[in-house]
Parts: sequence; C-alpha cells; structure tokens
Amino acid sequence: MKRLLTIALAFFFSTGLALAQSSGASSNASQDQNTGASSNSSQDKSAKSTAKAEKKEAKNAEKGKSMTLTGWVKDENGKTVFVNDKDKQSWDIANKDAVSGHEGHHVKVKAKLNESDHSMTVESVKMMKKGKQANHEKTGS
Repeated sequence: MKRLLTIALAFFFSTGLALAQSSGASSNASQDQNTGASSNSSQDKSAKSTAKAEKKEAKNAEKGKSMTLTGWVKDENGKTVFVNDKDKQSWDIANKDAVSGHEGHHVKVKAKLNESDHSMTVESVKMMKKGKQANHEKTGS
C-alpha cells in the first residue's frame, strides 16, 4: 500500500514538473514574439490616463469648478501658457499677472478652466520643490 502511494505521488510530481516546464517554455516563446505587446499596453494605459484627465478637466470646466493642476509655465509665441503634466495640453493663461515671475518653473496651480477658448484663470500658484523640478527637467518633459 505504501509502495503504491509512493509510486502514485512520484508519478503526479514528475508529470506536474513536465507540464510546468513545457508551459513555461511556450509562454517564453510567445513572450519573445510579443515584446511589442508590453510596450503597447503601457501606451494604452497612458492614453487612458490622458483621456481620463481630459474628461475630468472638461467636466469641471462645464461646472465652473476650480481644479488643481501641476505643470509648467512657459512663454509660447508671445503668450504665457500652462502645460499640464498629465495630458501635456497647453492652456492660455487669462490673468498673466497671477503667474508673473514663474515662467519656466514647475508649479501647482488652482484655476478655473474655460474649454471654449482653451484658457484658464489662475487663482493661486505654488512652486514645486526644487528636487521635483530637477527630476522633471532630466526626464525631458
């Protein structure tokens, strides 16, 4: 009886190992063929994240609510604009005096968005810490 039980356990154990090895080899082969699939899925996630951010911005703009956004204050073609970190959208700043002195800085703003002319009215500006600015500049965003 013990001998039969030992043989049965050995059989199941060896069969399990053989199946695990064969399925592991086939999954590695398919993974090698689909190396682009993982980068596509990360691109899909970032596209979904961007779409979600844009939808939230549009919803708050419709309601006339203020939003807190993080991004960069830049001068583009003679206009002062805010470039959002999440979706890389550029917003014209209606009240330029609110961000004067912050051109080229990474900031967090509280603002009301106007979707019709793609502008924002800044209520408050807070500069991000220097470490966050330096890290962000190194990534090239």
